[in-house]
Amino acid sequence: MSTEHDQLLHLGQTPSWLLSQARMRSHRILTERLAAIAARRYHLRVLSVLVEHGPLPQVAIGTLADLDRADLSVSVDELEAEGTVIREQDPEDGRRKIVRITDDGQARARQLGLVLREVQDELFAPLEADEREAFIATLRKLQP
Repeated sequence: MSTEHDQLLHLGQTPSWLLSQARMRSHRILTERLAAIAARRYHLRVLSVLVEHGPLPQVAIGTLADLDRADLSVSVDELEAEGTVIREQDPEDGRRKIVRITDDGQARARQLGLVLREVQDELFAPLEADEREAFIATLRKLQP
């Protein structure tokens, strides 16, 4: 007869382990797909925030994209170098830069969005539509 303690030792059966494994698979697939089009996950996060919220101070982007200052700075530098975002002086505070998505950035964001949709379809392919909706609803409940 197994005890609750014995059952917890079967790590591969615990929800936290299974969720972690799914997250790693998701991360791997997304990273590979983005690399195929010379993009990174951080680019997706920054452009997503700018599409949703419009021009923002770099600090605000970091908060909304959940990126630390160093990763955000490198990402914005890369995006600026490829012409998908520009930094402009904040008219209200000359010490601050506002980051704005360009027309090329809008096109790139659409491309990244298509990749993201394909990744979702691959990840959730084993689930029926109602199972997918229930799973997503459950994940939302687990968010902080």
